[in-house]
Amino acid sequence: MYLRAISLGYAVPDGNFAASVHSVFQSALNLRLHEAGGLLTLVVASEGDLPQGIRLDAPEGFSFEDFRLGELVICRDGILNFEKSSLTVQLSGARRWKCDLPALKFDPATLAVSAAWSFVWKALNERQRRSEAEIVAEELFRSSESARAGVPRRAGEVMHALVDAARRYDLMNTSVVRALIGLGSGLTPSGDDLLIGYLAGLWCTVQDRSERMKFISSLGKTINQLSSKTNDISHMYLYHAVQGQVARRLADLAEGISRGEEVERLHESTEAAFKIGHTSGMDTVTGLLMGLVTWTSPGIASF
Repeated sequence: MYLRAISLGYAVPDGNFAASVHSVFQSALNLRLHEAGGLLTLVVASEGDLPQGIRLDAPEGFSFEDFRLGELVICRDGILNFEKSSLTVQLSGARRWKCDLPALKFDPATLAVSAAWSFVWKALNERQRRSEAEIVAEELFRSSESARAGVPRRAGEVMHALVDAARRYDLMNTSVVRALIGLGSGLTPSGDDLLIGYLAGLWCTVQDRSERMKFISSLGKTINQLSSKTNDISHMYLYHAVQGQVARRLADLAEGISRGEEVERLHESTEAAFKIGHTSGMDTVTGLLMGLVTWTSPGIASF
């Protein structure tokens, strides 16, 4: 089968490379790069762009589920060839995708922007309760005595500490990050998703402030040092979030909030972000909303 790539994330190598199939899902397939060691993700067209993504113009009903783990994949001269499954992907000619979160300059002092943030916050909590999600954004900021035991209570305690550290521009205590990475179950644990979203929110509000850039850099170094605690896929998304690069669906939502978009369009981007994984989308949006107001609304002690 011969397929054409529609778009390539910023992390997809320009030149030749070799890789092996790392993990397989219905609408996505991960490749492990032999030399660089990172992951690339092939997705069908209906999925959003990813920092490490190769989005394919695949026919309706196409699935990656029959691909075998460990299969050798070679890219040469812009053509990606799977050794055993007879899939060939044309990478040459695909557009490059890369988000620019710092350019959004989220500012809640603008009425429309503040209203957009509040709309998404309300929608998020309603969805989390309706789906009986383990993490409910509002509950993260209850006292530890009233919070649900287990992951919700621990996540709330750690996120409180992280917000406080960010507002003081002080990350001397790396145990805050250590406690979040790998926290929870799932393909990408809730603690990792919260961190990915939180980093995205901070990147949206850096606004060329040196103290903010220094904090993000310090936080990023700590995350990279500790991310071996989690699985390969989650590690990949954390790495890219440290660089300010996140999934397009999350970046689009961040843009919609930062631009103070109309409710109808904001609803569409919110729903799209929620649909990432089982609860990963909701957890990541939780982190995003918290990150957006950490530096821009210092008077908000709890959300």
